[in-house]
Amino acid sequence: MPDSPLFSDLPGHLLRRCHQISVALFLDECSRFDITPLQFAVLSTLIEYGPKDQASIGGLAALDRTTVAVVLRNLEGRQLVRRVQSQKDKRAKITSITERGRRLIADVTPLVKRVQTRSMAPLEPQEVADLTRLLGKMTKANNSLSRAPMRVQKYDD
Repeated sequence: MPDSPLFSDLPGHLLRRCHQISVALFLDECSRFDITPLQFAVLSTLIEYGPKDQASIGGLAALDRTTVAVVLRNLEGRQLVRRVQSQKDKRAKITSITERGRRLIADVTPLVKRVQTRSMAPLEPQEVADLTRLLGKMTKANNSLSRAPMRVQKYDD
């Protein structure tokens, strides 16, 4: 940790600022598609892992129960996902991405890649690789400390 007592030099503050910048870039690039970073995360999770119950989606995307519920409700309202009763657990609904949702992700993914390029522009390629590796290491080691830790999938339906 830096020896500087300045708040602005603390790693936690710098991570928060980088997150603010990343969200701002995402909204700048993707505004015409009316999608948020959390909606993109949920839709991408459904593409990567297939239909899942709400708890599994939250675990895979590292979102808390309330947040994932709100995001899914908004996505369902826009017909980007479909939710049906689970065959295994009548209390659960299984969410799947619709064709409309798949088209949206296909349209937005190149923009999200551009967000990554823009946010990493001040760094050299090796620095990007090092930063990515170190952030992954920090995230993995501290996962259990999160209010919404990344968890393995609950079950398939």
